[in-house]
Amino acid sequence: MRVPVEIRATDAEGKPLEESTFTGVVGASGAMIWTSRKLQVGSELEITNRFSQQTARFRVAWVKDQESGKPWETGVESLRPLDDFWGVRFPPKPGHA
Repeated sequence: MRVPVEIRATDAEGKPLEESTFTGVVGASGAMIWTSRKLQVGSELEITNRFSQQTARFRVAWVKDQESGKPWETGVESLRPLDDFWGVRFPPKPGHA
């Protein structure tokens, strides 16, 4: 699901990064986003959903090796439950109401 987002982060070289991008996949606890520069695994970033204008904090969980000329594919996990941050209701996990 492509959701337009604004990200505020520090790249792997320690430089500030603010950019408009989009998600490739969203889930109940995080997302895959595309970034123009590599982010450091374990670093925190702020993501604003441009549809809802909601902002949440995330941690970089993984970064896929960059394919030539393409943006970085970056997995992020939320630091708090996301509720309806993406505008999608995810089914509860079995055993959780």
